[in-house]
Amino acid sequence: MAFKKKYAAALMTAALAVSLSACGAEGSADSGSADSSPAAEEEASQSAEAGTQTGGDLFSIQTEEVYPADGGDLIDYAADEQDEDARPELTTQIENLDDYDTIFVGFPNWWGDMPMPLYTFFDEYDFSGKTIIPFNSHNGSRFSGTIDTIAELEPDAEVIEDGFTINERDVPDAAGDIASWLDELGF
Repeated sequence: MAFKKKYAAALMTAALAVSLSACGAEGSADSGSADSSPAAEEEASQSAEAGTQTGGDLFSIQTEEVYPADGGDLIDYAADEQDEDARPELTTQIENLDDYDTIFVGFPNWWGDMPMPLYTFFDEYDFSGKTIIPFNSHNGSRFSGTIDTIAELEPDAEVIEDGFTINERDVPDAAGDIASWLDELGF
């Protein structure tokens, strides 16, 4: 696709998909860290769908932490990480960030905020001059203040405020909605 280099989308599956399941460029299944949770599978599915529809590359943010596979335990663990303002160490790196102008960042909304691995991700990379397009899944809180948080963490990037947000229960049937959103963005 002609726009792949100029408008490439490095799609980030974050936090829930961080250690629980790998969704690499070929959509591979397990990273070997922990069993995949339904929430991780939904986030990876949403990211893979956006990647397919944009022709972009898919990158999975992964950490050294092995997150609980049980949904309830995972949510409690995420709350503890937020309370500690944790910055889990990332085990995956983007080798060619300069090749991308547009970065789609997908994540689940945990306790009204981004997962802490995403904070590590934004701490480690400089997205100056790039366009960041957020999308997320939630259980009722939508984006909360996460788009503003991304803009604060990456002040020299253009952060699109019209991100795609969807209730986690609707992710399996989201392909049409994702296609419409990407079309509105010009992808």
